[in-house]
Amino acid sequence: MRVLIANASPADQQFFSESLKTLSLSFLEKDAASVDVSTDDAAEFEVVSVMHGNPFTAADFERFPGLNLVSTRSTGFDHIDLTAAKQRGVAVVNVPEYGSVTVAEFTMGLILSVSRRIPQAMCQSREGKFSTDGLMGTDLSGKTLGIIGLGKIGRNVAKMAAAFDMKVVAHDPYKPESVSISTLLSESDFIALCCPLTGENHHLANAEFLAGMRNSAFLINTARGPLVDSAALVAALNDGQIAGAALDVLEGEEALRDGTAEHHRETNLALMHHSRVVVTPHLAYDSVEALQRIRACTAETILAFSAGNLINSVTG
Repeated sequence: MRVLIANASPADQQFFSESLKTLSLSFLEKDAASVDVSTDDAAEFEVVSVMHGNPFTAADFERFPGLNLVSTRSTGFDHIDLTAAKQRGVAVVNVPEYGSVTVAEFTMGLILSVSRRIPQAMCQSREGKFSTDGLMGTDLSGKTLGIIGLGKIGRNVAKMAAAFDMKVVAHDPYKPESVSISTLLSESDFIALCCPLTGENHHLANAEFLAGMRNSAFLINTARGPLVDSAALVAALNDGQIAGAALDVLEGEEALRDGTAEHHRETNLALMHHSRVVVTPHLAYDSVEALQRIRACTAETILAFSAGNLINSVTG
């Protein structure tokens, strides 16, 4: 069985060369879309593995006519055209659990960073300004953290917040015992988005959502960029509707990586340079241990498929 591992770092190549040595492997440091179908025998690839942030579109399914499996080395799979996969009878699999603690830890790190202005303090110190002017923060103890999404990440964030003596309220459309969005917005000092991106919650944090937050509250997003209406967030920050934000993901963040003139780019740059915003480049999942789990699960899933077993499917 021929397998293409796209977006493969040197460490990925070393790992999969050993763990999938019984299969015919090809590696690509770039996206699968960069495969030259006229020279690279794309029709022979039965499996393609990609990373999140690297879309696999309907056109890509056409480029690999022999494809039977798309494996994403991530939990999220919103970057894969599932409709095209279904039409072509191609299975799509993910890594269902690898970083729930990893992302939760980073979420708490962002909460600390934005509440205590740690990045700003570092910048001032490096500039030789060893002063506390403009750096006063706020305690976490006694504050309320609102969590939207009570999956594994959200539940781990709740546990960690409790260790900081924070009160936790939560909203999850699949948990009837959780509070309403309006209650969460009105009660929370910090709001953490820990939910997957779906067709129903695109721009969940829109102008109305932000207006419902306390003007002393902070928005934290370690989930998916399109959950937040970036333009509405910039406006809310500039109008003093909320105190600040910490964002590991941005709407249209791909344009920041490749330098394209994409329509979200200007808004994202405004967020990145805002004095009350902390932005990091989508790395909440990026720990040594989490990447080891991603690779191990991906190898297990591909080997199972080669033996006729489909596991970790997101397409039923």
